[in-house]
Amino acid sequence: MIEEGVRVQDSGFRGGADRIVVAAGVIRDADDRLLLAQRPAGKHLAGLWEFPGGKCEPGESPHQALARELEEEVGIQIAASRPLLSLTHAYPEKTVRLLIREVRHWQGQPHGREGQPLQWTSLDQAGLLPMPEADRPMLKMLAVDPRLVITPDPDELSSADDFLAYWQHCLDAGFRFLQLRAPSLSSNRLADLAERCGDLVRARGARWLLDGPADLAVLCGADGVHLDAGSLDQTRRRPLPENMLVGVSCHDADTLAKAGEIGADFVCLSPIDSTASSPEYGPWEWNDFASLCAQSPLPVMAAGGIRADDLDRSREAGGFGVAGMLESKS
Repeated sequence: MIEEGVRVQDSGFRGGADRIVVAAGVIRDADDRLLLAQRPAGKHLAGLWEFPGGKCEPGESPHQALARELEEEVGIQIAASRPLLSLTHAYPEKTVRLLIREVRHWQGQPHGREGQPLQWTSLDQAGLLPMPEADRPMLKMLAVDPRLVITPDPDELSSADDFLAYWQHCLDAGFRFLQLRAPSLSSNRLADLAERCGDLVRARGARWLLDGPADLAVLCGADGVHLDAGSLDQTRRRPLPENMLVGVSCHDADTLAKAGEIGADFVCLSPIDSTASSPEYGPWEWNDFASLCAQSPLPVMAAGGIRADDLDRSREAGGFGVAGMLESKS
């Protein structure tokens, strides 16, 4: 494992006077509500609601820091936690490396041991609360399947019906986050196929992205768009409203920074393995992926030669999910 056993001083992100590492927990009750804590008066970002946790001390692993902070702040004890996602956010006062971990079991009754209010809230309700800027993209990603299926070009299949059969197969296999990528299609053919794909997704309560123009995504009822590196280079601001998703393909620290600047929600970082679509990049080792994750201002999905079975490995390296064709390993 990369994230779990790594100590703060070796995590790829150096703390300092204006740089800190924070471990926070996603804790859900039996009704799938999230536990949030309000930051006390006098502290950085006072009054905002956040996932409970706190600063990692030198020599602590992220789990050790989270376990200590949860006992000190909300009075619960945990024996285990799992990496969920991470990002690095630059506030005017300091830069924070935020490591979010999932806590499934705990002992004790959560309460504000420092007098801070706590509340259990649904994911939708949490989005209405005043929260730190760094927490916003995290809330969005908690609402999606961490396995993003990127489709083959429809022209690689014999007909539109064959493509729709493949799309239906992905839904039948349990995937709930799909991306329609069709660079060979004309605008009219893409619009027709996107409408049919959208009908199938809505029937399953899934979500999907269009790799194409933002206005077409809105017209077709997509949940958002995905921008390739070329489209990102030409984009100066977020192309869709906040109630939709914006994903970006990134290959280096510069494109990660640009994705943050335009207000995207997540990035697909590639390639972990050699791919025909990005021959000039990679392939990387997982440690290289972890180093880039430590610089990302947004949640990261590992892409490029990735399978669904790589989800845990992506999270151990600081990522949130995986993206690609996503067939399982035999």
